[in-house]
Amino acid sequence: MMLTALFYSVYGLNPQNTLNIGQASPKTFKTPISLNVIDRLQTERKKIAAMSQVQTIFLTDIDLKQLVVNEIISLNLTATAQDYLLTQYSNPKGVKQQDLKRIINMAVALSPDQNKRNVKLLLSKRLIATSVANAKLTQAARDATANSIEPVMHNLEAGEIIADKGEILSKDHMLALQASGLYNIRAEIANRFLKTIIGSLLISFLLVLPLIHIIMRNEKLNPNKTAFLLGLTILGLFLQRVVLDFSPFFIFISFIAILVAVLEDEISGVFWAIWLAVALALLDPDGTIFSLIIGLSTAIPAAILANRFRSRPSLLIASLSSGLIAAVSYVLLILVYGSNFNVLLSYNILIILAASFLAGILALGILPLAESAFDFYTEFRLIELSDPNSPLLKRLLLEAAGTYQHSLIISNLVGEAVNEIGGNSLLARVGALYHDVGKLKRPRFFIENQSNENPHDHISPHLSYLIITDHVRYGMKLLRKYKLPSILEQFVNEHHGTTVLSYFYKRALEEGDNSEELNFRYPGPKPRTKETAILMLADAVESASRSLADPSQSRIRALIDQIFEVRLQDNQLSESPLNFSDLEIIANSFERMLTAILHRRISYPSEEEIKSLEGEDNAPRANHGEPAISGV
Repeated sequence: MMLTALFYSVYGLNPQNTLNIGQASPKTFKTPISLNVIDRLQTERKKIAAMSQVQTIFLTDIDLKQLVVNEIISLNLTATAQDYLLTQYSNPKGVKQQDLKRIINMAVALSPDQNKRNVKLLLSKRLIATSVANAKLTQAARDATANSIEPVMHNLEAGEIIADKGEILSKDHMLALQASGLYNIRAEIANRFLKTIIGSLLISFLLVLPLIHIIMRNEKLNPNKTAFLLGLTILGLFLQRVVLDFSPFFIFISFIAILVAVLEDEISGVFWAIWLAVALALLDPDGTIFSLIIGLSTAIPAAILANRFRSRPSLLIASLSSGLIAAVSYVLLILVYGSNFNVLLSYNILIILAASFLAGILALGILPLAESAFDFYTEFRLIELSDPNSPLLKRLLLEAAGTYQHSLIISNLVGEAVNEIGGNSLLARVGALYHDVGKLKRPRFFIENQSNENPHDHISPHLSYLIITDHVRYGMKLLRKYKLPSILEQFVNEHHGTTVLSYFYKRALEEGDNSEELNFRYPGPKPRTKETAILMLADAVESASRSLADPSQSRIRALIDQIFEVRLQDNQLSESPLNFSDLEIIANSFERMLTAILHRRISYPSEEEIKSLEGEDNAPRANHGEPAISGV
């Protein structure tokens, strides 16, 4: 509907063939048949004459009448004079100004001779007219009289010229054109409106088809995000529509394509860029080809380049680069049309570049709003969140260093495995970094943060279960407190699935507690994406690998296969999209990574042992001429 209104503002409100009084006739108009038309001049003369015959209508002002009657009663007049005045002012028609002198003279005549002079002076000051001219009623009566006048008709013969080409059209011309059927303003407006509506709806439908495709294939979009993208697009088109009236080359609509490419993906951005370029061409009927070419050459490169660099300033670089491409396209288009390069073309190129710069600024300004208010996550945001100095990770490092190191290893394991089977490896890495942030609540109750004493030794298995499983709930609370993207919540919520805490379940059984296994399971849900399923496997494998006394490659692989089998038997991967081929690739990736991480270090001899072998007389040698070895 909004697109229809937008297109109607271009085509419906700016008709090409409308005739108006005062404009030059675009051609010579001749009557197709003999007909009678209204002679407006003679008709107006008749109306004016009839209106002049209508007298002014007077009405009595009741308030004035009562005021004057009170004055008459209060005056010291003879009974005869007073009765006469009251009779005159009691007349429904009231007293007009022209009758006032006569009434005063009559009242004076009815007064004693010795008081006549005083009575006349007194009445001249105290009496006023109570009948007032009513302009509205008078005009209404005159209008009614004018409307009742029959129009004076004038005969036009077939073929007679109504208006010559170039002649300034008057109201008489317009009436004659409408009477002859050569021009019908209402029919034209209705026809234009209908064509605009049908055409706009068809165009809107055709343009929305790729939009629907993008929305349906993209699982990240929800109604709020869709509404944001659509609202931003419509608002951008309306603003672009206004700017086109001032300069058809100031095209900044590419900022929407940049945002779609960053918030969704490159393919979606390109689709949106084409969508915008077509809409832009329709908004500028006088320069359709130029608008289409410039729109395509700014929006498409901008969408493609937006994600080429993993930093926010790259949006401005992408926009300016697309502006250069659009400027080159404009120059080539001018050369194709055979025009010469001049100052005006240079000015247009500067306008194109300025619009591209504005598009980049708009994209940079709106992106944080989309991330915070509408919960979009971007590569820029994920990279920022992976920085160890980000608030929550820094807190994890300071308050739960073991959990932080565990999360780093898991992040590498998950990221590499996701990359090998095809998925969002950056999202997986960041999700793994934050999956255990809930352990900040009671870090000492998790083994990677313990030094000597284990606090679980002094509490019941059920309480231990509650403390351990609470790190999932608290992790969700922390993500929301720090306003992190909601997409990370699935890593916190699903990384244990509905697995059982076997250690505490075993302890409960050993203590004679007949609790069911269900009472020692995580509440879930089970992993529902590739990334969270791999995180579950990596978390279990990395934790178990710490217990290996001899972490050889074969033992690591055996441990991986065992844990994978347990998770499959427990149906923990039943809701994830992983298949057996993916599991084999993931296992190989884990084996390779953990072997590199857990391989045995060489036990270096102490300096005392070296001295004993060299003999007491030999001087000690620093490092024996060998370079220091790290990471072996």
